[in-house]
Amino acid sequence: MVYINSSGTKEMFTGAYAKRVEQRNSRAMAESQKTEQKRESFQDYKGEGATVTISEESKEFLEGVAERKAAQQAAMKAVQEEYSGNAFAGTGDFKQQYLVFSERLYDDGFYDNMSDDEVQKMEGMLKSITSGMDSINGSGLNVNRETEMSHEAAKLDLISSVNALNYFTEKFVPEEMRESFKTLINQYEEYNSAKVSVHKNIYDMRDESMKRISAPNAVNVSEMVKKTQEETKASMEIGKVSHTSEEEAKNKQDYQTLFDSLIARRSSANNIFDELKNTLIDYAAGGSKNANVLALLNARNTGSINNMLDYWSKLL
Repeated sequence: MVYINSSGTKEMFTGAYAKRVEQRNSRAMAESQKTEQKRESFQDYKGEGATVTISEESKEFLEGVAERKAAQQAAMKAVQEEYSGNAFAGTGDFKQQYLVFSERLYDDGFYDNMSDDEVQKMEGMLKSITSGMDSINGSGLNVNRETEMSHEAAKLDLISSVNALNYFTEKFVPEEMRESFKTLINQYEEYNSAKVSVHKNIYDMRDESMKRISAPNAVNVSEMVKKTQEETKASMEIGKVSHTSEEEAKNKQDYQTLFDSLIARRSSANNIFDELKNTLIDYAAGGSKNANVLALLNARNTGSINNMLDYWSKLL
């Protein structure tokens, strides 16, 4: 995960806590090398004919540093050529989006006076908040198609994560660091809005394809076949749902109103997310009251709702 940090320096950033561990290991290795060199120099001074040597462990470390620097420079050049502008343009299968936020905080000194546990807690929250967008970002090498967010859940998760990032800013980020952090939030929203607009999981695509065929209507069949037929009909009904731009805007506002209530503590997080799930399902169903349609949408989206509730529970 090599890229240019906010100060323009080429480096590999894998997280604030990971950076601490890396620095500790480097310092320990440097101290070990100094001790060995002193010992070897003393032996030479005593006339024992000792030859100054570098241990195999030290050689491997030094060679590794050179190799890493060369790889960083090559990868950085490729990133510079391919991407520009939005800080999240280089994210995907091999770079999670929370690292962009964490790197900015790291550069600004946010973590300097924190304990290891506090650093891990902060980075853990950022990672959880952005996990939904990470799951639809990139080429899909690491995507589980069976559990991937639906198109409607992804739209909700983007609104949720942007609200969560802004809440994180107000609650944890010092005032003098907020402007640059909020600039990243705006870039995050812009970048992921484009991703969400074209995102479809396997069930979304199945629903769309099913709407073009005739509904199954076999009679005198087993309960298992009957259940499959009902699910197929429900899928077809979902695939036929469409919304106007006005309905889309209202749905987005309905979500935002609920997040405003969540942040203002007008109701519990569990109650708010029950309402968010019901709003999502009703919208995705096009207002249908068909029990099979509602059950199918509930089963497909509960996992995503629970993920959002989980990171909000860590924040509040």
